[in-house]
Amino acid sequence: MSYQGWDADENHPWAARFKTRVFVPATTTTFKAYTGFGTILALVMEETTGSAGARFVLYDGADANSEDLGPFTLAAGQSFDSAYPPHGLPFRSGLFMNVTSGSVSGVIHIGTLVPWPRVYGGE
Repeated sequence: MSYQGWDADENHPWAARFKTRVFVPATTTTFKAYTGFGTILALVMEETTGSAGARFVLYDGADANSEDLGPFTLAAGQSFDSAYPPHGLPFRSGLFMNVTSGSVSGVIHIGTLVPWPRVYGGE
């Protein structure tokens, strides 16, 4: 399977299809969000205290020694919703969240990459 969104052998694109939601309860430490592989379709997070900023890092793996998918920072009371079309943000070894400051909660929409259906013939 190609994680670049295109399968050179088959000469057709891949598309992300919704699989599940992972709810992140209000947390101030670490959180193992998902075991397995997939792609993040959307990430909706909020700072939960309303009085201090928060920072967390998502990792592709089982702990904070894994490959990071990026740090995220929220101001006091801030929330964000990030969508990652058309192929999502792929991960191979699970999702691990490390909250380095503050408190966050939210939801992660997880999908899987599937071959884009071929259409033969005219319109």
